[in-house]
Amino acid sequence: MKKLNWNERCIQHGLEQLPVVKDRRAKEDVYERLERARRAARWKRRWIPAAASAAVLIAAVVAGPRLIIPEQADQQEASSSAAETWQANDASSRSEVMMTTDAAPLVANEVTSTAVIALPDRKIGMVVPVAVPLFGRFAPEERLAAALDELNRSPLRSAAKWLDGVTMTPEAGGGSVWTVHVPARHRIFAADREEQQLFLVAVMETVRQMGGRHVRFFTGTKEGLDLSASGQLKATKVNRQKRIYYINRLSSFGDVVLISAPSDARSFPEAVERMKKPGGRGLEPAIPPEVEVDRVDVNGRHAAVSLRFSDSLNIADEVRMTEAILLTAKEFGLREVTLVANGRSAIGPYPLGERIKVPAGPNAELLTASRR
Repeated sequence: MKKLNWNERCIQHGLEQLPVVKDRRAKEDVYERLERARRAARWKRRWIPAAASAAVLIAAVVAGPRLIIPEQADQQEASSSAAETWQANDASSRSEVMMTTDAAPLVANEVTSTAVIALPDRKIGMVVPVAVPLFGRFAPEERLAAALDELNRSPLRSAAKWLDGVTMTPEAGGGSVWTVHVPARHRIFAADREEQQLFLVAVMETVRQMGGRHVRFFTGTKEGLDLSASGQLKATKVNRQKRIYYINRLSSFGDVVLISAPSDARSFPEAVERMKKPGGRGLEPAIPPEVEVDRVDVNGRHAAVSLRFSDSLNIADEVRMTEAILLTAKEFGLREVTLVANGRSAIGPYPLGERIKVPAGPNAELLTASRR
């Protein structure tokens, strides 16, 4: 900052330029006024905050019951209302899912998760895959255990007992490798050769349905599985051959079931043509002679199937045929199928002319029918 060289004469000249102030008060009067103002300011600093605090405290004491009690009541009412809303929504959600399950097979993207368990059927010498709906959220390693618990509480428990104590869980790293642990005293070690073979097929089909590609076997904590039907088995690959679904009416489960069988069909249209022929070993064609397949078109993950009915069918057989077509489409990597048929708007619960999502698995009605 620049320093100014003021001399006495300059200062005097500057003071002479200021306006003249006339104050006739005595210095004692000025001092008294200043002292009164100072005392008033000091009183305000001390007593006004204290008085305000006291006023707030008195108001809180007087109005306390009216302020606190209604607030608690409002909180209780809000909590009760929230609980009732949650319970209503939960009940509505479970009811809606159960209605969907009863009306049609579970689809892959439903709110509920689904596990597919293949159950041995000694009567027909094959395994029957069953889609088991799971209510709630389950980690991948928990889904099969939860599904087995559901089966053990159903009329299917006698078939499910072949998997008692058996754990099947995906290993870390994408879920392509699954670990299967069989208890050392499991009944399978004393079973005959056919039962052991069915047990292995059931395990492999269950893992395949759940997306596994490789299986590692353990007896207890010891690596390997020693069965007379297979010898020493430590690890194996899951057969990734595409399947075609057929109808079986001889199952010991007390109902007509859908069973998949490996096929050498190279495409979904070719597989649909194969579905019009028997599969052997009591497997009837899923598409009966009364139904003609006019056309099958595939575009990406979607297929369009045109059917023509020459004669009326039992509605249950029509629904099974539709489900078999959808499940076979899933085997070939399709996610949605549009079905059309002459003079029809629907086949059972399946609308025609609209995209239908492929089911998560077959034979879901076995479990729901057994609960009625």
